[in-house]
Amino acid sequence: MNACSSAISSLSYKGRAGRTQALTNNSDFFWEEMPTPILDMVENPINMKNLSPKELKQLSEEIRGELSLLVSKGQKSLQASLSVVELTVAIHYVFHAPMDKILWDKGDQTYAHKLLTGRRSLISTLGQKNGLSGYTCRFESEYDSFGAAHGCNSISAGLGLAVARDIKGKRERVVSVISNETTTAGQVYEAMSNAGYLDSNLVVILNDSRHSLHPKPDENSRTPITALSSSWSKLQSSKTFRKFREGAKGLTKRIGKGLYEWAAKVDEYARGMLGPTGSTLFEELGLYYIGPVDGNKIEDLICVLQEVASLDSMGPVLIHVMTDEKIGLAKEMSEIVGTADGGSSDIDSLIARIGPQTYSHYFVEALSIEAENDKDIVAVHAAMRMEPSIQLFQEKFPDRFFDVGMAEQHAVTFSAGLACGGLKPFCIIPSAFLQRAYDQIVHDVDRQKIPVRFAITNAGLVGSSGPVCSGSFDVTFMSCLPNMIVMAPSDEFELARMIATAAQIDDQPVCFRYPSGAIVGIDTPMSTTPIEIGKGKVLIEGKDIALLGYGVMVQNCLLARSLLSKLGVEVTVADARFCKPLDIELVRDLCQNHAFLITVEEGSVGGFGSHVAQFIALDGKLDGRVKWRPMVLPDTYIEHASPNEQLTHAGLSGHHIAATVLSLLGRTREALLLMC
Repeated sequence: MNACSSAISSLSYKGRAGRTQALTNNSDFFWEEMPTPILDMVENPINMKNLSPKELKQLSEEIRGELSLLVSKGQKSLQASLSVVELTVAIHYVFHAPMDKILWDKGDQTYAHKLLTGRRSLISTLGQKNGLSGYTCRFESEYDSFGAAHGCNSISAGLGLAVARDIKGKRERVVSVISNETTTAGQVYEAMSNAGYLDSNLVVILNDSRHSLHPKPDENSRTPITALSSSWSKLQSSKTFRKFREGAKGLTKRIGKGLYEWAAKVDEYARGMLGPTGSTLFEELGLYYIGPVDGNKIEDLICVLQEVASLDSMGPVLIHVMTDEKIGLAKEMSEIVGTADGGSSDIDSLIARIGPQTYSHYFVEALSIEAENDKDIVAVHAAMRMEPSIQLFQEKFPDRFFDVGMAEQHAVTFSAGLACGGLKPFCIIPSAFLQRAYDQIVHDVDRQKIPVRFAITNAGLVGSSGPVCSGSFDVTFMSCLPNMIVMAPSDEFELARMIATAAQIDDQPVCFRYPSGAIVGIDTPMSTTPIEIGKGKVLIEGKDIALLGYGVMVQNCLLARSLLSKLGVEVTVADARFCKPLDIELVRDLCQNHAFLITVEEGSVGGFGSHVAQFIALDGKLDGRVKWRPMVLPDTYIEHASPNEQLTHAGLSGHHIAATVLSLLGRTREALLLMC
């Protein structure tokens, strides 16, 4: 287990992106760098246009080898990009970016795209400070037509580009790639329905890497790619067939309404019989369905894409492409990890069983204890992918765990229904994803005072995932709700107690946030004793200056105190615990006994510090001798970097807090030296 733990920890998941370790320099986990003669010639997609099918296949293999090397060097998990190598090559071969607009809905499937669009020399800097973004970024390259974030946005944005093109009288093509993982999001179907109504030329490519539209498919019910289905897809995409179909529709419409409707039903029935299950759904939404197409067979892809691209007036088309995520590196890595784990090839399961090293592991352990003692506790999870630690709860309580995929709005209202039915739902959603469900939080939960317990994961800065997955705003948008209890633990011990506290609340909603990183590592045994609502605590007594931390920033306040004590400055450090209701007695005491009060939080303007300011202003404390200073995330999006680099950029490190204290005391020179 120890031999492979360093390798496993490098695999990045959406649920805990950013705070990972690098691979050790172990030759067992490295792939030899292979020659890449064709890739070396491709500086941008125009260099691909004269390649033969054989050379395009070789290019695909060279790209896959290049991406495999990145994983061996401890870069991001590139499994999604490895599965779409041939698809990416085919798209850039057929279409003419950047004139033609190519949109992706998930960042982790775009690394082959980055290699082919002039960023190969920087690909090793993915997610690093001043390096390439892990997502498509309009500021990074003209080939990135739209920013890929949490998924499900490519069809909506692509339709907007298509309509703008039509209004301006232009002719470029718009291609929107969407992953099957994001088809659980309602925006996808809203966009498809609108695309069908507007009838603008738009190519939608559904990358079905799981061979199913369901987020947890049955491995034995995969749709096969046979010679018949392949031929049918080519026929569907052909200009002759499309013209014949449109001509037949026009003829039957002229003959009579009854014949037209009968012919339409026959057409739908025939296409439903030959196509995979669910294919008629897209037709009902107004998209012409083509598929399934083997997404790892480049000749089939090019054939279908060229036919689609050749049509001047086609309306919205959906091409169902089936790719294999286990191709190439993923299979090899599974075998390596499987050997280290005595034969198991389940990487996620192995990671989950390494131990409670992160806040997520500790959360699941504490929630499991509560669930064992209270049969009414259930968990609802919504996100692009499930963290390995969350899977442990699912395995232990399969009948009390509900993973809804990327359907955050549904998750919130579903949780509200569970609560109304007498259960105690814990709704587990990453901070950045919770933003999508704000209307449901307001009207379906808070306004009705329904006791849903929100466990907000990935709070604060998230390292290499940058602003896309950053949890910067949850304290602000949750604490302004009239009935919401808002709290944040300073360490894993406090997290366990807040879970117990949330389980006891049955008359209003409550939320608590925790980061994606490693736990503090305190020696105190886990406690399940609930915390008094709205009650903070003083950790260390000092004088003159009080540091009031919220959440994990309490740890940085303690670090600042340690630095300041060496300079003869003794400060008070307090853990607020609650943003709402605020511990007003604690705040009053800190204001009465100190000349300066500094609030510290890893969140945006308008959060915890604003609630403190509101209270002390109305309470008259700002009229006296106390001076208040807030320390929050800057009013900007903090780009990808290591967690420590991000905190430094945000001005929230222990050194920054200590320097702020010294500046308030008039010791500016020492403050500057501390930051050197």
